[in-house]
Amino acid sequence: MPQVFATPINGARVRKPDGQILKAEGETVERDSFWLRRAADGDVALSDIPAAPAASAAPAETVKPRK
Repeated sequence: MPQVFATPINGARVRKPDGQILKAEGETVERDSFWLRRAADGDVALSDIPAAPAASAAPAETVKPRK
């Protein structure tokens, strides 16, 4: 099943289907009727899953050609 990123709106405490509370910074969840209802109720915002941060912020080394 496809996944989406769920983020609570306005500091709402939203329970996940397993009873735990959704993290304030959001979490990746299954895109199913449970989360679609939470979005329709205005409790969460659903978006695409954010890209993972780059492993290194340092520029790649350049290779000098041989002569």
